[in-house]
Amino acid sequence: MAGLNRETFSLISRRRALLLPAAAALGACASLPVTKTSPMEFEESNDGAMEHAIATYADFGAHFSGSVGDHATTDWLDRELLGAGYETRRQTFEVPTCDGEAGSVTLSDGTSLSGPVQMPGLATDTQAELVHWHADLPPPELGGKLVVYHSRFGRHSSLMSPEWQRVLKATREAQLAGIVAITNGPSRLAIRLNAPFEFDLVPMLTISPADAAALRAATQGQTARLSIAPSRPNRLADNLIARRKGPGPRIVVSTPKSGWGICASERGPGIAIFLMLARRLASSLPDADIHLVATSGHEYENLGAHKFLESAAPAPAETALWVHLGANLSAFDFHDLGPSLLPLPSPDPQRYLGATKGLDAFAREIFNGRPGLEAAYAMSADDAAGELREILAAGYASAFGAFGAGRFHHTDQDTPDKVDLIELAATGSAFLKMVHRAIG
Repeated sequence: MAGLNRETFSLISRRRALLLPAAAALGACASLPVTKTSPMEFEESNDGAMEHAIATYADFGAHFSGSVGDHATTDWLDRELLGAGYETRRQTFEVPTCDGEAGSVTLSDGTSLSGPVQMPGLATDTQAELVHWHADLPPPELGGKLVVYHSRFGRHSSLMSPEWQRVLKATREAQLAGIVAITNGPSRLAIRLNAPFEFDLVPMLTISPADAAALRAATQGQTARLSIAPSRPNRLADNLIARRKGPGPRIVVSTPKSGWGICASERGPGIAIFLMLARRLASSLPDADIHLVATSGHEYENLGAHKFLESAAPAPAETALWVHLGANLSAFDFHDLGPSLLPLPSPDPQRYLGATKGLDAFAREIFNGRPGLEAAYAMSADDAAGELREILAAGYASAFGAFGAGRFHHTDQDTPDKVDLIELAATGSAFLKMVHRAIG
């Protein structure tokens, strides 16, 4: 997947400016209070560095773990953090090799449909009878068949969710030929799903809902061939770890840097705020002992975070605060109008802010007016998601972080035009203020 150049991103920025009058019009028509970002908030967080960070991150192309884009991101972040006065090192580990592999299902009439291979990929070239299974119904007779699974509508993200665990349990018991999963979500695109590094999985593709009708028609007694090429050997990926030593309170800031493709709105805002916090905290908290980590392996159920927590993270008892910058911190929302998605000049509110008990009240105050984040929750490992769940489970008693799933989450069209740059500045400002409030 090619990166996007600076000219393209400049056009995106101008498009964002053109959308602002529409925001005012929508607000007036709806007669709803409009939350505005003050000039102080905007200038505090956005001197152009965060916009530049989004563009740079996207220019590296796809960020599959251990890919060329992932390693280029690591090298870039390394240079930035060294320039900000941090010492850096890398933590290396194995990941599956994926660069956007696609497989195909060929119907009996010769129609061939393609979609992302569900990782960790399992090779096959199998002809079998098709059977349709809708998520709202009990499973049909599955033994030895190729299942066309019609998922519920949702912002799908992981095979570890209850819906997908139900599917996998049934398919293992039936010894299926494979799964062709129609991922019904708000982008109407095929969605890639996170899964553990080592996972018992049948051969599986995810398919766009646009192909649902053809697949369902073919399940009326027809056969099809599922083709997935053999996987390549594992490769290496790195966590980038940085530290600015100090005698004061120990602060950890983390963000994932890998994902299923360009993932501009999924990962880009977290990367931009990560770099902003690295620079601002180094100057505003000169005595703080600041630890930073940008993890790879996110697609494999937070593999890089597991590695960091196992052997490289500061001990919970010695950590004053952990700040986690998860997925989709500042993605545009869209209107659903028939087959079209029309961009709105406002952020997608399906983003969640969680904090350990005692910090949640501060979070609600500081993130007030930030859609979705303003409803901050007192979270534990039982109700958090992503890397934040791992952090809380490890026993860090003072932590806060955000995560979410935008409309183009885990799709091939998560490009920089999906990032709300104005909201990114305000969200970054709120994170900075929250760190200072939490540290006291």
